[in-house]
Formats: sequence, C-alpha cells, structure tokens
Amino acid sequence: MRAAPMGLRRSWRPRGRLRPRSGPGPRSSSRRARLQLALGALGLLISSGALAEAGDPERASVAEEPRAAEGAAAPGTAGPAPGAPDPLFDDYFGDGFGDDFDAQPSSYPDPLESTNRGVFAFNRQVDKWILDPVTEAYRFVVPKPARDAVSRFFLNLGSTKTLVNDFLQLEWRDAGVTTGRLVVNSTVGIGGHFDVAEMIGLERHESDFGQTLALAGTPSGPYLVLPILGPANVRDGTGLVIDGFFQPTYYILGPADLLIGPSEVFLYGGTSGLSTRERHYAELKALEDSSIDFYAAMRSGYYQDRVAAIWGRRDGHRTREEPVFGSGKADPGQAEPDED
Repeated sequence: MRAAPMGLRRSWRPRGRLRPRSGPGPRSSSRRARLQLALGALGLLISSGALAEAGDPERASVAEEPRAAEGAAAPGTAGPAPGAPDPLFDDYFGDGFGDDFDAQPSSYPDPLESTNRGVFAFNRQVDKWILDPVTEAYRFVVPKPARDAVSRFFLNLGSTKTLVNDFLQLEWRDAGVTTGRLVVNSTVGIGGHFDVAEMIGLERHESDFGQTLALAGTPSGPYLVLPILGPANVRDGTGLVIDGFFQPTYYILGPADLLIGPSEVFLYGGTSGLSTRERHYAELKALEDSSIDFYAAMRSGYYQDRVAAIWGRRDGHRTREEPVFGSGKADPGQAEPDED
C-alpha cells in the first residue's frame, strides 16, 4: 500500500463527536438583557399613566364616558328615546338645519292625484301611438335647419301674446324689447324665420297670462293633468285660454294652435305643439327613461319650469312672492319682500 503524500498526511485529522457548549455565549446574554430592560420600561410607563389618571379627576371622567356609552348601547339596556335630538348633530348643524329643505315645495298641490294619474296614463298612450310617431317622422323628414326656422316662425307669431302680457304686467322695458323683436324679425328676419333681433342684442323672453295672474297675487290652484294638453294648474290653464285670443295663430288655426302653435305653457305635457315638442323631444324621452315615477317627475319638472318662468328674471321686482293654494301665505320658495 502506497503511503499518502506528505501534504495530505499533515492536513488530515480524525473527526470525533462534537461536544455541546457548556453555557450561552456572550451575544445571547446581551440580547436577553436588552429584552428585560424594554419590558421593565413598558411596565413603568403603564403604571405611571394609571397613577396620573387616578390623581386627575377630569381625565378619569373623560375616560369613563366611552365606557358609559358602550354600556348604554349594550343589549338589554335602555338606549336613547326614539326621536331624541342628537347633541353632536345639533351642535354642529344648528337648530335650523333642514328648515330650508322643508320649506321648499317640490310641486304644486295635487289633491286630485288619482284622477290626474288616470288622465296622465291616457296621455301617454296618445303620445305612444300618435304624437311620438308624428314627431319622429317630422324629425326624420325635415332637416334641422328647416325645423329651427319653423320654430322661430311660430315663436315670432306668439310674441304678440308676450307683448300684451308685458303691458298687463306694467313691464314697459320688456314691452319695448318685445315690440322691437316683433318688428325686426317680421321684416329683416323674413317673417321670423331668422332671429335677427337676437343678433343685435334684443333677447327673447316669454310672458303669458298665467304669469300675469301670478304677479297679481292669484294662487296657482291645484295641479291638473288635462287630456291631450298635459300638466297645468287652474291658474295657468285659465291663462292658456285667455292667451289664445292674443295670438294671430289662434285666428288662423283655431283650436289646432294648441297642437301646432308656439305655446310653451304645457311644455312638460309633450303635447303643447309640434314645434315645441320637437325642440324638447330628446329631453322628455331622457326624463322618461331615467324616472322611477314618471308622473311625479313630470309634476316636479312642470313646477320648476313655471316657477323659473315667472320669477327667474324678476330679481327686485315689486311683487316677489306667490300665494300658495290653500295655505293663506306666500310661497316660502320665493324671496321675501324688502322691509322698509
């Protein structure tokens, strides 16, 4: 047997069993000491906080409040009385919070709602089977520039109604603007097919006999849905009949003026006139598609449209409040008159 080389013979040594260490090393002892110091410091902080709370009555009462609230809300214990005021809510929002929302009406009074809903359902069938197809055919056959010209023509004819009501309302400036628009558009605008008056700064506005009655202090009366004509109220329905005698289209078309002419009073009924219906056809369809209760949405929309038409441009007007039907007081949604 050959002997191992000298280098390997020197580096080789027999391996024996490893013996365990007799005790922890210096590194393990230092870690344990640091952990004991941290636990001791934490215990001192907790004990000092408890002593400070016990010596300060105010801090102790504040600490007890959450516990008392938890105990009051626990099952089997008596909680706050139903309808009791919330002190945190009242302190933040004040006692009058919500009064403005309660004071604002959302529609005209509707004591005949069941009857109105029946008429409304009938009108929707008329819209579905007659007026909607006629409107869609009109929009399909007649290009938009021509439809706009027809709409401007009827609006120009209907400005005679606006002019008479401007005089009845003692709105002399509005009457002058309406007269100027009628003259300019009937001549330069070729019978009203072009709104030249708008280009020279004579802005159009709408006045009707329903507005005249409102400015005179006449209550609206209950909300009504008229067959074919759509939403109204007693005051505006009466005004519609009177306005018919102020428009030349009434003497040309007769009662058909309500279906073809420029009347804007029954806008949300969808049957106020082909030209008016065509202008707002997409809006009415969007309202119908997005409404859970289409009847309530139409009633609210009609109210908002009429309030805006009567009071929207009358800041500082001598009459600034509209009597509410059956309440004996002014509409809280309108501004109060200035006190002298």
